[in-house]
Amino acid sequence: MKEGALLKLLKNPDSKDKGFRLLVDLYQEKIYWMIRKMVLSHDSANDVLQETYIRVFNGIDNFKEKSKLSTWIYRITYNESIRFLNKESKMKKIELDSKDYNSKKLFADTFFDADNLSLKLHQILSELSIRQRNIFNMKYFDELKFEEIARITEININTVKSVYYSVEKKIKKEINESSL
Repeated sequence: MKEGALLKLLKNPDSKDKGFRLLVDLYQEKIYWMIRKMVLSHDSANDVLQETYIRVFNGIDNFKEKSKLSTWIYRITYNESIRFLNKESKMKKIELDSKDYNSKKLFADTFFDADNLSLKLHQILSELSIRQRNIFNMKYFDELKFEEIARITEININTVKSVYYSVEKKIKKEINESSL
């Protein structure tokens, strides 16, 4: 379904519920994995996913169509994930971008299953700062363009590119070193 047709359904009070069901079908897997890569645990990802849906449903009438619907949804998803991580880090009294926050969280998850190379990649990613991991995930796994990532994160496009390429270099280096 084209975004324009979906948006028309969503903005019409008589078809909003139908449009929202279609939106969920269309974006559920993409935004679940975007969230999951940020918050790392399955249960937390589901919580953030529900909050994201609530914000999208309640905010669709205010969507001004200055960007694509998908970009707007990714922006809400990103914000909800950051909001969750900030709340969680305050409860644990640790810095959001510290390595203590990120390490080992992914591997304690019973839903995580991976071969050695994938495990190594995810271990490297879990040791990155939230910002580095998010930018890398959006570009590498979600295949978003740098421009979209810049809009979603509200980070300068040159900074987004710089962060992505430095993470890519770090991953290559660490994977090559571990295979020696």
